[in-house]
Amino acid sequence: MIQRWLLVALLLGQPAMAEQQAELPGAALFTEANRHHSGDGVLQNFATAAALFEQAAAQGHAGAQNQLGQYFHSGLGGGLGGAQNQKAALRWLRAAAEQGDPRHIFDLGKALEQGADGSQDATSAAKAYQQAADLGHADAAVSLGVLYQNGTGVAQNYTRALELYQGPAAEGHARAQNNLGLLYVRGTGVTLDYIRAATLFAEAAEQGLPTAMTNLSVMYGNGFGVEQSDAQAADWERRASQQRQQGPLGTATEAPLCSFDPRLTPPAKDPNASALRHRAAEGGDPVAQFLRGWQLCSRTPASAGDLRQAGIWFKAAAAKGHGPSMTNLGWLYLRGRGVPQDYVLGYMWLTLAQSVGQPLALEDSAALRQQMTAAQINEAQQRATVIWQEIRNR
Repeated sequence: MIQRWLLVALLLGQPAMAEQQAELPGAALFTEANRHHSGDGVLQNFATAAALFEQAAAQGHAGAQNQLGQYFHSGLGGGLGGAQNQKAALRWLRAAAEQGDPRHIFDLGKALEQGADGSQDATSAAKAYQQAADLGHADAAVSLGVLYQNGTGVAQNYTRALELYQGPAAEGHARAQNNLGLLYVRGTGVTLDYIRAATLFAEAAEQGLPTAMTNLSVMYGNGFGVEQSDAQAADWERRASQQRQQGPLGTATEAPLCSFDPRLTPPAKDPNASALRHRAAEGGDPVAQFLRGWQLCSRTPASAGDLRQAGIWFKAAAAKGHGPSMTNLGWLYLRGRGVPQDYVLGYMWLTLAQSVGQPLALEDSAALRQQMTAAQINEAQQRATVIWQEIRNR
């Protein structure tokens, strides 16, 4: 019940917000926009964030211009960015880049290379990468190195690629280490050196780069630069496969299906206590409903029927604003356990959970969004706003 009233209190502060925001300077608008972008104390909503970023961008705030360009490019933000207006994306990304931040210049380069305006422009991307690299941006140097290595947008030049990779590789940049290793293993732009290549692949692999793990596996399988070992080759290929599957859903079979609320005492197994909790859950107590759901979900093994019932209890508690139930229900939807798999509903419930004080609910949100379309994310946030209002009006 406390969480429900907290949620209502947060909601009651919303109506006057628009008028107040219209008067804010660019930096303050940018800060407020980031709160809505990340869900920091408010319901995560990219459409609201986009509108605020647009106001700040119009005032010349470079960070807002960059983020607005990202929204247009990705299609996030509903009505503002949903049409994937790539010309607008490049316009705002250029405006931000012109202010000189190497991060923004790099983002412009990526958009140009990816064809944000409908056609790839690797030549312009190379110029942007060069400018950012000159300002010390390691990712830009590596991306420029790739263009030189492949002869994309610039004349192919392995020596130049080597130079661009060396600095970031020495600083521990995994992609630079892997790409530099490829030059050594092929003898392009440098004397062929399997030992050096294997060392670089190993350094990148230890940082979790799947491509480097696969390359290291090949080195072990053939005995190039390392002692031949089928066991090591198989092990690194296995690690590469696992790493590629990592993410919010990649380890679903290993991670606990449902999490417990650490603020609560684990429920006693006494039959009388269990009967009391069940009656309380039937009577609508959200904490009791959560405990019933958690007990069913945490059985080893939990049957399909257990998970269906757990989903029902979590949904009942979530509808009352219970954050831990929202979190568990969200993951059930994402994994398709006990309920039909639905990324939109899963992301919606995790968004709501974060807004009512579950900071880890969207901990893997960036990785999760990579498995969703912009339309799915926008729909999830729109639905979250509706559910939020329903909870407020209960």
